[in-house]
Amino acid sequence: MIINAEESDHITITNRSVLEKVQNNTVRYDKTGEQHYDIVSAFIKSIRGSDPNAAVYYLARMVEGGEDVKFIARRMLILASEDIGNANPTALIMANTTFQAVSTIGYPSPESF
Repeated sequence: MIINAEESDHITITNRSVLEKVQNNTVRYDKTGEQHYDIVSAFIKSIRGSDPNAAVYYLARMVEGGEDVKFIARRMLILASEDIGNANPTALIMANTTFQAVSTIGYPSPESF
């Protein structure tokens, strides 16, 4: 990461430079490429595996990367229908309501964060 970020021929790698790059690393997400499906797949697998921290992490990467909110909501509809199903019958109702809301409204305004 350090070598790819530097443009000079002489690069000195220090603990400080590594920490700065790691802490300031932008979220990688290419909504038109392979990352698009890799991240949404990881998101769904995190939910299946009952790992809420990972699910929120992958959701944040998609949102920060500019993913279409309707795409995320559609995938959650599929997840609720196929994977959650009878374990929680209200999951499909909640996912469908979410999809309808984001289809009508889209992302909330930044002021509401």
